Amino acid sequence: MVEASKLWFEKACSASECHNLIHPWTYKCTDATSSMLISCIKGSYKFYAMVYVLQILMRGKKLGKKEIIEQFKLYLKSGIFGLTVGSSFVTLNCIFRKLFFSEFSYYTTVLLPCTVSGLAVYFEPPHRRVLVVNLFVNLVFEYWVRTLEMKGWLRRSPRKETLIFMLGSAVFFYLMRRDRESGKQTPLFWFFTPPRVSKETGQPVGGVEGRSPACPHRGPCLNYILKGTLKLFGVGCAMTMLRAVIPKILTPMKALKSLRLAHLRLGIFFGGYIGIYRLVVCALCRAYGRDSASYALPAGLLAGAAFRAAPSTPIALAPITSSLQILASWAYQREMLPANLPLVEILYCLCQGLLFHARVMHEDACPRYIINLMHTVTSSKADQIQGAFIEKMLKSL
Repeated sequence: MVEASKLWFEKACSASECHNLIHPWTYKCTDATSSMLISCIKGSYKFYAMVYVLQILMRGKKLGKKEIIEQFKLYLKSGIFGLTVGSSFVTLNCIFRKLFFSEFSYYTTVLLPCTVSGLAVYFEPPHRRVLVVNLFVNLVFEYWVRTLEMKGWLRRSPRKETLIFMLGSAVFFYLMRRDRESGKQTPLFWFFTPPRVSKETGQPVGGVEGRSPACPHRGPCLNYILKGTLKLFGVGCAMTMLRAVIPKILTPMKALKSLRLAHLRLGIFFGGYIGIYRLVVCALCRAYGRDSASYALPAGLLAGAAFRAAPSTPIALAPITSSLQILASWAYQREMLPANLPLVEILYCLCQGLLFHARVMHEDACPRYIINLMHTVTSSKADQIQGAFIEKMLKSL
């Protein structure tokens, strides 16, 4: 795969016309803008339909009429956000080239326009902006890790990623439990939210029957652990099945034959992760007769071992970025950061610019999520742009 250095890119592409590089499917910039907009309307709402279905599955509970209406409104806003970012890529590149730069350059072709188009994140409500920036910061970390690996400075392995996930989960679960005690809870998108620290105390309880008065849940501990395990196992399997079956849904027999035992791995990870966490917290509450946020440290560490069933670099890094999100939220609450500083929006713009730049200039190191995102949202127009870019680069060899 072609990777562009600054000198190589500017030698091959700086003198190109817009239709040779930015919109190879049509000659006119105005036609390119309209066709890209239509493609992004279709692609954006398709992409966010999958996102919102996933979020509903992760919640694991039925939605009432009001919640359905609210989710639909959020879906419409998210679609506008996605189509604005996608369609503005062509428009801003053409405008910047013709009005300001007269040619394409390494930093002003993708990095600058995509950083500016990140302002479309204002279409999302504030609580969703936090979730979106958390995802994009996580993807930037993944991009850096992949870049270091390509340069030979780092070597990834499932064992190392599992250890990172275990340590990150320990800190993250502890911070989540502390965060729930604060006045304003940080919006997070995670497998589940641990309950508040129970204020009740009691005598230590032996065995596995019943419940300790200190446990942060209702009903017997064993039921609580098994319910969480089975629920998240089902969610993980459902997510994997949907991803495997939906592309082949028009051929049901092929779809069923494509299912393998390997499709249970995500369910085993989700179920084991929650089950082990709840088991350790309940065991400590029963042993000491009181609850504590610090129990999340050993519980999160041991629960993280379930990650080995379905290792993934982005998931391995997710507890770290979510922990940073909680710490940033606390900094705002304690006025360590100016309340009027749009840090979330600025950070999102920078991350989007960098990641979309990586998609074009450093595809091998770019997170797969970004490649799939741009493919879906632009209805494959991004692939045509990438193809034109690679063709230009190869001709310069």
